[in-house]
Amino acid sequence: MRKTAYFASAAVMAIAAGLAQPALAQDASTAQEATSLEEIVVTAQRREQGLQEVPIAVTAFSAETLERTSATGLSDIAGKAPGVTLTQFNIGEPQIYIRGVGTTNDSAASDPSIGVSIDEVPIGRAGASSLAFLDLERVEILRGPQGTLYGRNASGGAINVYTKAPAFEQLTQLTARVGSFDEYGVEGFFNTQLSDNSAGRLAFRYNTNDGYAENVPTGRGLQGGSTFGLRGQYLHQFDKVRILLGADYSKDDQDGHARIPVTTSATAPAFVALINSLRAGLDVRQSFSSADNYQNRENWGLTSRIEYEAEAFDFISLTSYRHNDYGWRDNLGGLTFPAFPLFVDDRADETASQFSQEFRLTSNDSSPFQWVAGLFYFNEQIDRSETFITQTALPIAPPSFGGDVTFLQDATNSSYAAFGQATFEFADIWELTVGARWTHDKREVGQIALDNDTTGAPPPGIPLGPTGGPYAVSAEETFEEPTWRLALAVEPVEDVRFYVSYDRGYKAGAFPSAAQNAAQAATPIRSEILDNYEIGAKTTFWDNRIRFNAAAFMLDYSDLQVNELLGLTLVASNAAAEVSGFEIETALALTYNITVGGSYTSLDAEFTSDATAGALTLPYNGNVLPRSPESQFTLYADGEWDVWGGALATRIDYQWTDDFYFDPSNNPEVLVPSYGLLSAFASWESEGGLKLSVYGKNLTDEEYQVHIIKNVGIGFSVFGAPRSFGVALSQTF
Repeated sequence: MRKTAYFASAAVMAIAAGLAQPALAQDASTAQEATSLEEIVVTAQRREQGLQEVPIAVTAFSAETLERTSATGLSDIAGKAPGVTLTQFNIGEPQIYIRGVGTTNDSAASDPSIGVSIDEVPIGRAGASSLAFLDLERVEILRGPQGTLYGRNASGGAINVYTKAPAFEQLTQLTARVGSFDEYGVEGFFNTQLSDNSAGRLAFRYNTNDGYAENVPTGRGLQGGSTFGLRGQYLHQFDKVRILLGADYSKDDQDGHARIPVTTSATAPAFVALINSLRAGLDVRQSFSSADNYQNRENWGLTSRIEYEAEAFDFISLTSYRHNDYGWRDNLGGLTFPAFPLFVDDRADETASQFSQEFRLTSNDSSPFQWVAGLFYFNEQIDRSETFITQTALPIAPPSFGGDVTFLQDATNSSYAAFGQATFEFADIWELTVGARWTHDKREVGQIALDNDTTGAPPPGIPLGPTGGPYAVSAEETFEEPTWRLALAVEPVEDVRFYVSYDRGYKAGAFPSAAQNAAQAATPIRSEILDNYEIGAKTTFWDNRIRFNAAAFMLDYSDLQVNELLGLTLVASNAAAEVSGFEIETALALTYNITVGGSYTSLDAEFTSDATAGALTLPYNGNVLPRSPESQFTLYADGEWDVWGGALATRIDYQWTDDFYFDPSNNPEVLVPSYGLLSAFASWESEGGLKLSVYGKNLTDEEYQVHIIKNVGIGFSVFGAPRSFGVALSQTF
């Protein structure tokens, strides 16, 4: 079978890499100007470890790599990590998938499938996690379920964002940038030592641009806007106590989407002719959007981290409160009405607040037995509303094909957990890791559906009609589940480590949004359970000039939570699925100043059952899981030179993504063709701290889709940014 072949191929490659190490090491002495790769330190297991020591598939992006890839958010690095895709319906609904695992559920009574945290604080709502990068230390992407240490909503993986903490030094950096689409921005940080045992850091960022797309009726820009971010941190250290207090704020005022219709073989010929006539002479980034489309968001948060260093362990208390508001309006078709006989105006507003508390103990001695244990509490309050205003000029359309419908949700989601993980080294070369977590989740939700049409003509419009009607219900449900991790690692020779692991992931059941009737609104879909079996290799050889990591995995999903837009009705269901594949990441210090590397991912992800949603059965069995490209790869080259009395740094990278489906239906209108993106970066920094940087993205001007909504055989798509350039000037004092 193909799955078995993938698993075996990756295992063979990993073993081959390990066996090659002694031979390559013998040639190291003949290399001219030999150098070594920089050691990467991660905290994937809640303690500082070298990347090569962690028996988990992890990709880490340092602050330097983030700068050289011109990354301003998660969407800029997602495609550069194996098996990761990120698309975005709007500013409040980023859709992250890892190894084919993710969700598009926007319900207030649901969780993401990929856990995102900032400085180890979990972010409950997806809309609060897609913040612009600001003064970061690194980003870690963990692939596969992380149920033991990360918990309830990390069934597919975890993304950990770490900011730079205050340092005991005086340091200031200011940066100004300009770029394509009338972009300009300023950013910087101020770090100061306040006393012998205290320090503070303040970072800010402001950026604005006119957008890379155009609203044809108004001539105004789309896919642009302004972003402002501010973060302050205060650090105080005693003899054995470290206190870090932080506050952050961000605000986004963004333009609407430039959504356009893309016809396929499934589109009715009459619609093909009509769309071609309406869009004659336009490109994929010109849209007939509403004049007042928008995407706005405001976030703020407070965090307290207290660490106490005892003789045998470290105690950590992590307390956080976060608040997130966002709203958006979108013309889902991007065409004029009634020239195109269907208009859907979608508007949503959401307010969410969360409180989390974690107490953690971590061993800190150098014995062969290392452990971590803790307690976790989480509570979030969410108010969400979404309104669909639909108009139709189709002569054969029923009355319910138009209308004005609002869905309201008031949800409280709470979670308790206890967890522990221990690693024991034995017989010099072996390491056994055992971990477990017990999680208790509770959801309470009030759901209201309103028919705002004052004409009184039944039935209500879509997506409430034609089979549903207004309702007001309250419901609650409790979910409990144990998760675990078992991993065995061996290092037969120095710097060559193999591991096998078995992990269970869990995501609590959820109440659907935009349900058609009271029964659907009060009935949750089941919790999803994921078992992951993995074999991997972490190898470093040729005097640390080559790093070769590989992992092969098999995921078995029961009750996968699936969402699909059927017509204009969102249906939430459960199905079984299997995913198998392998990943490779490698880096080579080619010379003392040039490093090359890349990654490759192969996925075979499919449904193994039809989906069930109450009495409804959806024919998914055998379909490919959404957002699961069969292949992905990246290539990059980094260079550093001492020239002109300063340091010159360059990077070029290319990422390629195979075609993939947006929806579980696998209809042709939701198929994203394969695409590749090429970017480049160069900077020169003087000894005095003055740096000039230039960068370019999508240098081949690729046309690629970043989101699709399907209807009547048409894919209403948003395309990514075209070729763009930027220049930045910074000074470090």
